[in-house]
Amino acid sequence: MNTPLFSINAARRASGQTIHEIALSAREAADGRPDCFVSVLSTDQIEVQVAKVEAQQAEGTELPLAGLTFCVKDNIHVAGHVSTGNCPGYGSVASKTAPVVQKAMDAGAILIGKNTMDQFATGLNGTRSPDPICRNAIDPAIIPGGSSSGSAVAVAGDICDFSFGSDTGGSGRVPAATNGIVGFKPTPGLMSGLGMVYCNRSFDVMPIFAKTVVDVARVFDVVGGADPLDPFAFAGVVHPMPETLGQNFAVPAELDYFGDADAKAAHQANLQSLTDAGATFTQIDFTPFTEAGDLVFGAALVAERLVDYGDFIERNPDAVLPPVAQAINAGRAYSARDAFEAMYRLAELKLECARILRGFDALILPTIPRLFTVAEMLADPMPLNSIMGTYTYFANPLGLSAIAVPGISRHDGMPSSICFVGPGGNDRALLQHARTFTAM
Repeated sequence: MNTPLFSINAARRASGQTIHEIALSAREAADGRPDCFVSVLSTDQIEVQVAKVEAQQAEGTELPLAGLTFCVKDNIHVAGHVSTGNCPGYGSVASKTAPVVQKAMDAGAILIGKNTMDQFATGLNGTRSPDPICRNAIDPAIIPGGSSSGSAVAVAGDICDFSFGSDTGGSGRVPAATNGIVGFKPTPGLMSGLGMVYCNRSFDVMPIFAKTVVDVARVFDVVGGADPLDPFAFAGVVHPMPETLGQNFAVPAELDYFGDADAKAAHQANLQSLTDAGATFTQIDFTPFTEAGDLVFGAALVAERLVDYGDFIERNPDAVLPPVAQAINAGRAYSARDAFEAMYRLAELKLECARILRGFDALILPTIPRLFTVAEMLADPMPLNSIMGTYTYFANPLGLSAIAVPGISRHDGMPSSICFVGPGGNDRALLQHARTFTAM
């Protein structure tokens, strides 16, 4: 799957379109997808960005993302715009743009708008938003994945070249899987986390969505790096790309596809492709990873969501969707002691999981265990949403990096997705593993 850099933009450039025409075309497309965008920048606002880029190009300024279009999830701050978390009535006009977004714009990228999301980033399925809910770019009957639903669909639907979302328990990987694109979740703190409405501040990461791994890496080159002003910045060792890329991978001893035979067959085929290319697999006990994820969403650590949303929900109970309110209010049942006990257990699990992964080049998983239709999710929202995080919940609390990439097509025509997970700071090697797989 050798795709040129930023295939969406490349096709438009090849047709003779200028940066100005590309940006306005993207704006028009975004304006026509109210399910995908909460707000779209005005023509004047986009033309100001384009004029700045063209002036800098005329002066010879190096702009690595010149003329590329992008969008951001509605919980990421853009100066002059409200970050509502897709909850009308919540939030206020941001005075500053998030550093990651500003870096992209300073590199020449053109911001188009802010994306639909599962309300307050509480959900992995994409149906937890006011009408209209975001629709999957491939099959509108299938959930788009969440909570960064619009951010993924805007890329998969050829509206923007790349986008930024947020990822606490899988929101940068699950919607990438359901829409057949790449979703890269860096090591927590290896991109600035400032300038957001947070779900769980301790674990939130801004992922990058794009059509290819090469595109994602190009954006990461611009916006990546620990922010010295971010109190949650990564303080570990950032490893360069190794000269030789190993192929010794860990896989869970048992996998549950929750009855989706197509998902099972596709993942086995993806693993066979890696085997044919020389990869070796060793089965590991996945139980500690599952427990780490459960601590964030099924224990006292869930109370962290009350920091940004708790007071609003208490004052405005009818303004929040019932599944979202239920998920956030669950934190009220825990004590401070419960939270500390959960933190202690998580620290133990970090050591245990690091020991399990020591010596492996990456952990390989199906990004999601199965697909659900919108109708299925709406009929049983709480348990089915949890299923979507089976293989994603653990990564951020354990400080790991992860990237979801499209695999072979399933028998039903939907894409499969495989996820490479690596130690914190090993993002470059992880990107290369993913790029090697997509080139098979």
